[in-house]
Amino acid sequence: MTSTPAITVFHDGDCPVCRAEIRFYSRIDTAQAIDWRDITRLSDDALPDGKTREELLGRFHVRDRDGSWHIGVGAFARIWRALPGFRHAAWVFSVPGIRQLAEVGYRGFLAWQQRNRRLRATARAKSAERSAQT
Repeated sequence: MTSTPAITVFHDGDCPVCRAEIRFYSRIDTAQAIDWRDITRLSDDALPDGKTREELLGRFHVRDRDGSWHIGVGAFARIWRALPGFRHAAWVFSVPGIRQLAEVGYRGFLAWQQRNRRLRATARAKSAERSAQT
């Protein structure tokens, strides 16, 4: 086990796809090389300096131990480099064309995720409103 995780992953704990992915990666992270942080559960004071909650929720963020940031597809590649069994596969994101295709796919996922985040927030608000009326 490392004393200080190699990377810190900031993820959207309200996103069902993100939660499933983080659970999967967490099981593989037997060396505990990754510090998993749910952005939706962090207090404002616990957010990293220079980053807003909206910015972190807008695109996937990973921070190296040295403070370097990896965002979007680069964040996924950085996670893969930290996980046993995935380390050698991370190179795929450096292949011309593949990284661009991955970015297009990731942007499509982001559009879906943001729409669903709004739907979940609306559903929560309606549920709270109904609870307040009873």
